[in-house]
Amino acid sequence: MKNLEMKALFLGLFVATTLVLIGTASANGGGRYSGCTTIQDGTLVDSNGEPLVLGFDRWGYNYQAHIFSGPYCYYDRHYNPESPDWNDGFCDIWLVMKWNDAWLSNKDCDGDGELDRHYGYDSYIGSGAWLTNHMWGTYDNGCGETCRWNYFVKIVAVPEDAQLIDGIWYTSDGKEIGPAIWGSFAIIQQVYNDPCGGYHGIEYLSPTSAGFGYYK
Repeated sequence: MKNLEMKALFLGLFVATTLVLIGTASANGGGRYSGCTTIQDGTLVDSNGEPLVLGFDRWGYNYQAHIFSGPYCYYDRHYNPESPDWNDGFCDIWLVMKWNDAWLSNKDCDGDGELDRHYGYDSYIGSGAWLTNHMWGTYDNGCGETCRWNYFVKIVAVPEDAQLIDGIWYTSDGKEIGPAIWGSFAIIQQVYNDPCGGYHGIEYLSPTSAGFGYYK
């Protein structure tokens, strides 16, 4: 089951890099969001060319509410048993992902034709972006017993003045944030439960803070 933990950790990377959401500019509201394209406009489409919709789509994404809830094999918006990709064998795993506006917005305000990421910042660093992955499922332990497991992780973008030392991110005054992941991010909480395998509860908790707003 440990390999499933690693898949959960890397899941956000695929979300951030492979789900290219394309749109055309239109004007909505004023102030900071003047000229933004919204999902309500009906002009934004997903990587398959399907219009983004309010509420949950057929894959389990609700971009307006910043949540995905569905089978693991649906997260990349692809499922074809006749032409499977690497994750199509994990449809028996349920996945819930949540993120904030800095991770992936529900608007296109910078006019690049995609839902914005780290809007107003050159990169994720310092943006306050965060993502959670929560997965659960069952497996047969080979002795006729059905084992239930679940996994949860919190990931945050590090502050602009954070320091990376030996694979761990630290605050500017030397306090540990958490293990580095995807360059600009740190793990601040990791929980894994699998009674059959002897795993119970928190595997990592940032000694500085496991709160999302702390590192903005």
